[in-house]
Amino acid sequence: MLDSLKFVQGAIAKKDYIPALTHFYIGDGFVKGYNGRIALCGPINLDLNVKPLAVPFVRAIQACTKTINLSRSSNGKLYIKSGTFRAFIECTEDEYPDIEPEGELIPITKPITPPLKILEPFIAKDATRPWARGILFRGSSVFATNNIVLMEIWTGYKFPVEVVVPHAAIVELIRIKEEPEAIQVCSNSITFHFRNHRWLKTQLTTDEWPDVSKILDRDSNQLPLPLGFFEACETIKPFVDETERVYLVDGKVATSTEVAAGASVDVAGIVGPACFNFGQLMLLQNIIKTIDLSAYPAACLFFGDKLRGALIGIRV
Repeated sequence: MLDSLKFVQGAIAKKDYIPALTHFYIGDGFVKGYNGRIALCGPINLDLNVKPLAVPFVRAIQACTKTINLSRSSNGKLYIKSGTFRAFIECTEDEYPDIEPEGELIPITKPITPPLKILEPFIAKDATRPWARGILFRGSSVFATNNIVLMEIWTGYKFPVEVVVPHAAIVELIRIKEEPEAIQVCSNSITFHFRNHRWLKTQLTTDEWPDVSKILDRDSNQLPLPLGFFEACETIKPFVDETERVYLVDGKVATSTEVAAGASVDVAGIVGPACFNFGQLMLLQNIIKTIDLSAYPAACLFFGDKLRGALIGIRV
């Protein structure tokens, strides 16, 4: 029971603007959670039809160390008994939204989550660009951008449909730590099916991505990053100011362009000048193998293992 509750609790709303969304729906042998954007469902061995408040229900189940008995109390609450432990959980009678999967069932034959773990930090937080608030599945590639870094990862597997899966669903796909076995897709949603009759359904981002090939398909002069580059960045990290700028000048990585200011580390092979956001640059550690820094102030193209991308610098 606890495994199924852990599976679905990622889809519980934090605020009760719609009370039903802060509750589980338990019925017909399944438990469901829905927060208005994503829904999760898993099997549960419980012959009841109840909608308990999700957070205290999970806590109560976690507190159980003996055989768990559940029933409805006379006042409509869910009564939990396990050994000497007892708890009463508030329930709602509000109608629960229809969150059932829709669309044709399509098998998934290859792992899809490994590249999502790499791309997730590069999903945009800017609500004015809703198309960038998720990961684009297009052909045999997945894409993400935070409008400073654009990245494409080649998966070696052609995804059956082209969709933009929102950030919240990507986080849950990573958290689940399992590969989906199939999907269902309709005009506004996609459902990922897992073993043992579990699924995750999410709304789709309908805004179309721009043509990123105009950025990524340019010629570039790729060179390996100089030895010790990211180690030098780590060394100057305590001296990076609120602007989060890091400068690449001839032969060093620095926090200032002034000779007698800030901190710097000599790095043989650095050719500048160039300026980047420190945090965004550090996200690329262990990802970049080669980069064309000579393109600055235009976007600097880079390559890694089965991936490519573009890093936009700061004009100074």
